[in-house]
Amino acid sequence: MTLEETMLNQELENVDLSKITALQQKRTIAFINHFVLTNVQFLNNFMKKCEQKLMNFERKLEKVNAAMVLLEARLSSIPELNTPTPATEDIVDSKPAAEAQDTLPKEDAPTTDLPQVETTTESTEPTETKQARPEYDRFVKMVQVGVPLQAVKLKVGLEGLDPNVLDEILGK
Repeated sequence: MTLEETMLNQELENVDLSKITALQQKRTIAFINHFVLTNVQFLNNFMKKCEQKLMNFERKLEKVNAAMVLLEARLSSIPELNTPTPATEDIVDSKPAAEAQDTLPKEDAPTTDLPQVETTTESTEPTETKQARPEYDRFVKMVQVGVPLQAVKLKVGLEGLDPNVLDEILGK
């Protein structure tokens, strides 16, 4: 303890508390009321701002959901996406012929066949794995049509499926 503290303690011991006048009750109540009022106003404003932000976020989320529903409706109206194509079997059968063309020297191989070979090898991988997981077919079609992958993954998650399986199907 410092010297000041000891002197203060000694003075307080010598003071008769019954002779000291009481604090003004009206003034004390006014301070407490002011404190409570300002804190309640602050909390009400804070709550109002939070609620407004949540409502704005909810509106944006509803707009995104409506856009996804419209997109799904548009995708379901495309007949090529709703029916399985028998052309996938032809692509798998033509793969050995395409590999034989790759063994030819580049001068002999026509340049128009090279891009076709690349697209056929890419399209055969998803079809092989799609047969094992038919519930992911429409999501793969959404990605092929041009829907952003992250949006499709979000939709896969909302459907209760694993978004990582979609990555495996797409070969990414």
